[in-house]
Amino acid sequence: MGNYNQYIQEKPISPDITSTRQYGRTKYGVGINLEQELSEGIGFFARASCNDGRNETWVFTEIDRSVSAGLSLKGTRWKRVNDVMGIGTVMSGLSAQHQNYLSAGGYGFIIGDGKLNYGMESVTEIYYKANVFSESFYITPNYQFAYHPAYNKNRGPAHLIGVRAHIEF
Repeated sequence: MGNYNQYIQEKPISPDITSTRQYGRTKYGVGINLEQELSEGIGFFARASCNDGRNETWVFTEIDRSVSAGLSLKGTRWKRVNDVMGIGTVMSGLSAQHQNYLSAGGYGFIIGDGKLNYGMESVTEIYYKANVFSESFYITPNYQFAYHPAYNKNRGPAHLIGVRAHIEF
């Protein structure tokens, strides 16, 4: 992994994190997850995570800290026992080093355009997971509202519509 501060010190304009990559660097972090059934068919979840944010992100997505929470409602209330409806929201942020690197013109593996006006990214999703055709096939249409996408106050908000499919073999 490359180091954000090292490259900004070496080349403060248009930094390229890849030139500071060094074998053996680490990224330390911690996460916690809570899931609780509130009553018959109603569930709640909450998650929080953070990492040191000193070195480049190279898997999943560029997040250095995050909190999320949501609710789910099973379809037994409307006689669709395998269906689930839910809503969740997540707020994510970057470390100061990561922000400085992107503000200086650096690129991560997903984000960066040199014009970072930093703001926490938040996404709220509402979905309906429908069991269709057989007990092993689900389709989930969803809507997401993203505020400050890619941690930039100059971007968005964005409205995203999607569909997920789940097949069990």
